Amino acid sequence: KYREIAEKLKLPLGTIKSRIFFTRRKLQIELRDFI
Repeated sequence: KYREIAEKLKLPLGTIKSRIFFTRRKLQIELRDFI
């Protein structure tokens, strides 16, 4: 799944994984008040 994204965006797999990790963490923090 991550590999597909990396290929489409022409970015290294590590970059995709770290971006998804940080985005997910940021979302959890921002959505904490709503859940």
